[in-house]
Parts: sequence; C-alpha cells; structure tokens
Amino acid sequence: MDRLSLRPAAVFALILTGLTLVPTEARAQRGLDLENDTLTQSALIHPPIDVSGRRMDLSTREHTYRPPLRLVDQLARDFTVMKVGDDGIGRAYKPGTAGKENKDWYGWRQDVLAPFESKVVQVARPDSTNKPGSMNRDGKTGLILFEDEEDGITVGYAHVREIEVEEGDTVGRGDVVGKVGNNGTSRAPHVHVGAWAGEPDLLGSKTGAEPLQVQVDLYASERFGKQTEE
Repeated sequence: MDRLSLRPAAVFALILTGLTLVPTEARAQRGLDLENDTLTQSALIHPPIDVSGRRMDLSTREHTYRPPLRLVDQLARDFTVMKVGDDGIGRAYKPGTAGKENKDWYGWRQDVLAPFESKVVQVARPDSTNKPGSMNRDGKTGLILFEDEEDGITVGYAHVREIEVEEGDTVGRGDVVGKVGNNGTSRAPHVHVGAWAGEPDLLGSKTGAEPLQVQVDLYASERFGKQTEE
C-alpha cells in the first residue's frame, strides 16, 4: 500500500494501534529485566558542579545499561558545564576557540562537589591530562568513591583533578572535593558520575551490585545552603 494514499484518520489509527500493542523500552532500559529492574531506584545527589547564578547550565547525558560495562559506568551520567549565549544556545567552550585547549572549556577546573554526606572510600589521582578530542586509555583516571553507609549506596566520580580529599575522610553534601579535569578515558573536561547499591569495593566489577540511576537534587542549594560559600 502506498503510504501517501492513507487518509489522516487511518494514519492516526495505525499510530494508536502501534502505541497500544507494541510498547517500547527507554534506551536506558535495554538489557534489564523490566519486571524487576533498578530504574525506579536512584541515587539523589547534590549537583557535582554548581553553576547557579552564572548564566550557565549543567548539561548531562545518561549512559545506557550495558552489562559488559563496569558498575560505575552502567546508567552513569556525564556532567558538562555549558554557558548560555545571547542566542539562548548553550556551548561547552568559549566562542572562537573551537575547544582545542582544556582552558577553553567553561567547566575546566571548576569546583567538584560531594554528592551527599558520606565517607570517602577510595581515591585515585590522575597521572596525566588529556588534550580535548583525544583520550588516554593507559592513563590513570582521577577517581573518588563516596559511600553512604546507612543506605548502602556508593557514588563514583571520575575525571577529577586536584583532588582535595583522602580515603577515610567524611564529607558533607556539596563540599568541595576537587576540580573538573580531563584524564583517563575522557575527551573533554567533565565529571562522570556512577552509582550502585552494594559493596563499595565493586568499582571494577560488572556484577555483584545493582546499578542505580543518578538523579540530581536541583534544589540542593535552597534546602541545604550553598556550602561552598564560606
């Protein structure tokens, strides 16, 4: 049948039928048991970078669920600082620079803030800095793991530099823990955030815990105060 010959009412009926009989999965759900998945469970965190009051946005992208990935990568989010121009469009680096240098990016070396009140259970400092557009798979990634012992949730930050905390430290929600970097498997300045329910020492594991969606508390500053202002 020529699809151009269908009347609008027939097209609507076909669409309605498709929506009714063939439900689709959100991209992040692919590969999960939809009757007993973790997508209704999440780790609520303070924004990892505070962009309030600076005409900037915190752009985020969620990773899809892929079992071959480590727990810190399953359902994780990448956070990038964007500046909104007069045209209303957000850009990650300064106009005219093409983002060729890390310093051209608005997020570069911005304060990285702790996700919630927690214990720092692992710290790995980077051994190199990437040039935008390339990554160093052999380089050491700047990493911090935070454990909420009461709720049994671990949150991992990756690609951090100038880390200011040590293993065993206790941090509060929104405390400064480092700066936005570009190291390891990263092509541009940003913070990678992953979370799971289970033992914190499962960072390099693919199983053994439940990956959680990362949800940002957009009202953290109003509810808890801007702890970065002393």
